[in-house]
Amino acid sequence: MIERVKKYMMVLALVEFTGCVSGVNVGNSLLSGEHGYENRFNTNQYAFLTPSLDATSTQQDRNSFLEEFISQSNMQCQHYLGNPQHRTQSITSSAEQTLYMSIFDTVSMLFGVKYITDVAKGVFLSNTTTNTPENQSMYQNALGPEIIRGVEIARLRYANLMRAKKAESLEHYSVEHFQSDMVKYDKQCSNEFGLMEINNALREAQTQMMRSGIVKPKIDPVEIKKKVEVATKKVEEKTHKEEMKKEIKEEMKKREIQKRTKTQDAK
Repeated sequence: MIERVKKYMMVLALVEFTGCVSGVNVGNSLLSGEHGYENRFNTNQYAFLTPSLDATSTQQDRNSFLEEFISQSNMQCQHYLGNPQHRTQSITSSAEQTLYMSIFDTVSMLFGVKYITDVAKGVFLSNTTTNTPENQSMYQNALGPEIIRGVEIARLRYANLMRAKKAESLEHYSVEHFQSDMVKYDKQCSNEFGLMEINNALREAQTQMMRSGIVKPKIDPVEIKKKVEVATKKVEEKTHKEEMKKEIKEEMKKREIQKRTKTQDAK
């Protein structure tokens, strides 16, 4: 038992040292636009029933707009993340790539599936034969529901912070401050924030191993493991088929050359 506790303490120390799943740090850096992250979602306010805010808006106007914004933004965000075209986009964000790699590393440490996660990591590393948008989309699709759930968790947390400011006057929570929060809320409708919450759930699972009481994380680590395994199996099958096709093509080319050589010799 002591050895097991030591093992998990070493794992936790390694994760904290590398900063792989530091949710707060990653979240702040994403909101500030670091790590090559760009805001790709913006809430469409065209059909809002609440009048737009301006210099004459009252505290009640701000609060009414705040509630409609959160409600409409949540619906639009679900549609945006659930769009198949969004799922098949090439992963270009360095933050997103880092978060995927962190998930694979932590799943490996939690469940001892290093071979599977090493294959998965190869899909997100440069200069590998498996690094293709098609292979990356397999992991995006597999973890899609958990990514959306993670976005919901992150945005609910921020929405509660915004709602807590409704009691404040316009002097303390001005229209400009609220509009700044709207921009930050839109930024959280992204794969990066969903992946960040998955990382947080995995870290929480690691922490629970050190405690006697078990509290189920908001995102199930076992489901993450299963889906990484399924996606990895698909990548391996696809890679094997491509290698077989290449071998067949090379063999046919070799036979064609031999055939031409024999024909020339016969002449």
